[in-house]
Amino acid sequence: MIDRRHFLAAAAATALAPALPVSARAPLTGNQVPGIYRRKLGDLEITAILDGYIPFDTKVFGGSDPAAIRQSLANAGQGERLPTAVNTFVINTRDKTYLLDTGAGAWNAMGDTMGRAESNLRTAGITPEQIDAIILTHAHPDHHEGLLTAQKTARFANAELVINETEHAFWHDDGILNQAPAEVKPFFASARNALAPYASRTRKVKAGEVAPGLTLEHAPGHTPGHSILRVASGNEQLLLVGDSIHNVVIQTAQPEVTFVFDADGKQAATSRRRVLDMAATDGLLISGAHMPFPGFGKVLKDGPAFRFVPADWSYAL
Repeated sequence: MIDRRHFLAAAAATALAPALPVSARAPLTGNQVPGIYRRKLGDLEITAILDGYIPFDTKVFGGSDPAAIRQSLANAGQGERLPTAVNTFVINTRDKTYLLDTGAGAWNAMGDTMGRAESNLRTAGITPEQIDAIILTHAHPDHHEGLLTAQKTARFANAELVINETEHAFWHDDGILNQAPAEVKPFFASARNALAPYASRTRKVKAGEVAPGLTLEHAPGHTPGHSILRVASGNEQLLLVGDSIHNVVIQTAQPEVTFVFDADGKQAATSRRRVLDMAATDGLLISGAHMPFPGFGKVLKDGPAFRFVPADWSYAL
């Protein structure tokens, strides 16, 4: 037992002890950690790779009363500024390695908030040469510019390119290009340039299985050939919804809300409601190109609409 005399003696000794040196402080980094997240799906390993983000706001959404859109965000504690993730996904089957979408490219094609997919892939231990096939949900720059190097050559030396045949035909149709508004024409040039180095190894497909356990499903509207990818292993399934969802808060509460870059907003809304209903009815795990990284979670029905419940963090594989 410590009595008063021992306590005072110890206090005096502490006061007389030389001051300990102050340890060096950790500096501020100004950077986030690499955007990499893995989870198991049956026998497969799924790796979400963050390319970066696009600084959107509510002005990019339409098809509903702007006040209702703001209210959906307010209900979730969010404001009108909407930094929106750009996600890609690696699917490793042990035998093959697939990449769903490629991001905006490391050569600053779409600004300095994107273009980190390749460096994050390498941090995850995956090199471009190890990718066996690239599956594109659609041919918009934030999904296909990562196909290219800064010299506009093929980034992925050994990969087959898989794309919906309607999507490929749309971007290569000169008649559609000639009738497109001036502000849309650069999208055609971008798609053609990105796909060109892969012309000899491009597989244009209809909806259906593109590899064992990987099924492309047509979900048009955002673009004519926009597709989602169903990944299945054992009794587990994951639905990677591409650009069916650009903001998970707004577009689950109001599936009719459209996005400024939708080719056909009404058709996109119809596809979105179908995808959300399928995910909710079947209890599917989902993620997508613009879900808050890493984006995995479940969709629940909420009256005439839906709500998204993020999945718990996977502490082990």
